[in-house]
Amino acid sequence: MHGTLLVLSERAMHGYEVIAELEERSDGAWRPSPGSIYPALKRLAMKGLIEANEDSDGKRVFSITDEGAERLAAMNEDHPPPWERFAESGPSLRPVAQELMSQARQIGRFGSDEQRTKAIAVLEQAKVDLYALMAEPKAE
Repeated sequence: MHGTLLVLSERAMHGYEVIAELEERSDGAWRPSPGSIYPALKRLAMKGLIEANEDSDGKRVFSITDEGAERLAAMNEDHPPPWERFAESGPSLRPVAQELMSQARQIGRFGSDEQRTKAIAVLEQAKVDLYALMAEPKAE
């Protein structure tokens, strides 16, 4: 709720724009699905915190109400923006993991049986190695 109100306090948006904005602000770590964002928007509207209007194309555009802005101001005193909890310190694993998944999908779709078998072995070994890393004590 907090993140949705924050982005809608800046400008009115379609539901998919809200999703994209939340994803962008969390550097891709948080991407609410349409199946979660639209019910959330409906609940916020029912509480009077946002309103939905149709734009010139007949699409619903959501905007924050005065009551929503007041609630947001109260929240901001005690809560940092929710996407900050997704912020990583140090190097980000996300780009490398996304590239790895993309390569695995390509091998899965277009690779030979032998290539898929080798890829499975590589991924299985990566899992073992990552579990071993997680078992190591954190460096201070």
